[in-house]
Amino acid sequence: MRKQAGLSFFGFVIVAIVVAAVAVTAFKAVPAWIEYFNVQKTISTLVKEEAGASPADIRASFSRHSQISDMDSVKPEDLKISQGGGVTTISVSYERVVPLVGNCSLLFTFDVSKSSGASAGQ
Repeated sequence: MRKQAGLSFFGFVIVAIVVAAVAVTAFKAVPAWIEYFNVQKTISTLVKEEAGASPADIRASFSRHSQISDMDSVKPEDLKISQGGGVTTISVSYERVVPLVGNCSLLFTFDVSKSSGASAGQ
């Protein structure tokens, strides 16, 4: 006669709790990463399309893009825009706090920097 193998009820409960905790964390963290990729894509687009424009025009364009892509963590005033020698560089650094449970939160720190022109490195 073979001995039965598999998870006991308590083993199943422990595995279910771990899987649920990982799933809740992932469901709360994914929107922050999606927003980061939207910011990265928007800044890349701005560097390509608005390279010679004034900083005010670049910020206005970013504002329009952020409304379409639903980006709330980065405001147009947060953009650092430097222009010189035919190169436009747009960068932004921001943090996003994602509450998990009670007083536990995740802190994400994002940095995006893109350059255009002859000496563009990114």
